[in-house]
Amino acid sequence: METVERGLAYAEGCFETFRVVRGEVFAWDAHAARLCRGLAAWGYDLTPAMLSEVYQRCLARAAAVADDALVRLTVSPGPSPWGILRRAGNLVARVQAMSMPAGREPFHLRRAHWPWPPLPREAKYLADYARLGMVLHRLGTQDLVFIHQETVLSAAVANVLIYRDGQWWTPTSGAGVLPGVVRAHLLTSGVVREAVCPAAWLDDCEGMALANSGMFVRPVATLDGRNLPASLEASAVLRATFPPSIGRLM
Repeated sequence: METVERGLAYAEGCFETFRVVRGEVFAWDAHAARLCRGLAAWGYDLTPAMLSEVYQRCLARAAAVADDALVRLTVSPGPSPWGILRRAGNLVARVQAMSMPAGREPFHLRRAHWPWPPLPREAKYLADYARLGMVLHRLGTQDLVFIHQETVLSAAVANVLIYRDGQWWTPTSGAGVLPGVVRAHLLTSGVVREAVCPAAWLDDCEGMALANSGMFVRPVATLDGRNLPASLEASAVLRATFPPSIGRLM
């Protein structure tokens, strides 16, 4: 019988993207937990043995590329007969890596409307990025911060941090907001608070930054052409929560 690869045919699967710096992954346990949580939603169990094996593959692939590498780990079911309710016999892990780009320039963002009702994002599902890709291709850039119903959601591939009145804020996780690993670290560290962030905050904020597991934290220089002069100085408190080995990379 003809088979299909389920990740390709039905977007069935999850991925994690993270940085490997001299053989170490920041907060790997959090990445692993999110990956397992996402696959469990499909009814698949990523066993501890397989998780350990793919982790070692990630380290080896990164080491073959650079001392500072960006790694994408994609896990999806293997081939199965056609049919959306069919099951694959095995999970398949694919590991890709590239040398981490050296540039650390601040971002220049503009706001954009997210055109669909936001969906819950408890893990990095392959399917979630189809609509994101449509929007980015239509607008021709990924230097965006998305708004829905006058509420800030996220940037294209990062969590948003907003600096107002001496406090860093980030949108509450849930529909349209990924519970990012770096975001969780900053919340736990106590330097960022979460809240429903009105779009009006973008008009009067003093600074912004973006956070994900590739760049960790990067300031935003301008939003819709408006200079955000406090971004760089205010983001120092964010960088200080990371080990010195990581702080030097930001």
